[in-house]
Amino acid sequence: MSGPGHSAPLHHRMPTVFGPAPGPRQTVEGRTRDGSKTSNKEAFITFTAPQASLSSLLPPGFLFQKPGPSGYFTIAAKRLDNLDWLGGRGYSLLSVYIHGIQYTAPEDGKVHRGTYIPVLWESMADPIISGREELGYPKLFANLDITDPAEDAYAMTASWEGSQFAKFTLTGLREVRQGSTQPAKLAPAAAGIDDGLLFWRYFPSTGRPGSADVEYPVFMSYAEESQKQSVQVVRRFTAEKGEIVWDALDWKALPTLHHIIARLELLPMSTVVNCGLVERVGSGDLSSARRAGGPWPKSSL
Repeated sequence: MSGPGHSAPLHHRMPTVFGPAPGPRQTVEGRTRDGSKTSNKEAFITFTAPQASLSSLLPPGFLFQKPGPSGYFTIAAKRLDNLDWLGGRGYSLLSVYIHGIQYTAPEDGKVHRGTYIPVLWESMADPIISGREELGYPKLFANLDITDPAEDAYAMTASWEGSQFAKFTLTGLREVRQGSTQPAKLAPAAAGIDDGLLFWRYFPSTGRPGSADVEYPVFMSYAEESQKQSVQVVRRFTAEKGEIVWDALDWKALPTLHHIIARLELLPMSTVVNCGLVERVGSGDLSSARRAGGPWPKSSL
């Protein structure tokens, strides 16, 4: 398991003239972070939807493992606290997951199977910057407010500059006291093999609109990540009802998010397969994320 220790090479992010950048995966001296005391409370709702609707959100080369009429996707609201790299502070997330996806690397034919993330929001700039630049996560900013939970309910609202674009709610929460260990995966077994997370890394080329300096798929292995830091389930709850309501408003209210919310708002949420909440202790640093095939780009740092 991970603990404070030297790791190389050092991470750099803009502005590079100040030297290596501290973050969730390293201190400024290059020591790995300790995630053993991080608290993690994640609420989730898993739906079925037509694969044709979900396919419109997949990047090139990403396919369903089990082609058919229906697929699975999850909306998850999460709060992380007591993060070592933030001096004990925390932040919230609202994520979209599409399950049962695979990508085959054309260079070597290796197949990566898991859950694809088309977009997620976080409530703090620091994890957004490090996650986008170092890993390629499709992170955006939003104000994510969690209602003080009652014993049997949970709610998160997502907004930008006072414009609310999503409301996530769970009601009828009931603690599961027997067999409370649960894997980190949210994917239903029926969706297919879930070995890790998939996303698409893209950085535009300066001065060349429509061109990318960096564009490729990324895969983060659950198995590799679990070797770095143990994660323990503290409590687990099931919910009687889960609901996510998107509201794209208009371009004036959401000038940089309207086009995203408008697409999510159109997703048919046919059936709720599962909903609930899990409290955990311990969190990895996601450094298991790797380019899914192809040569590694050269670094000048």
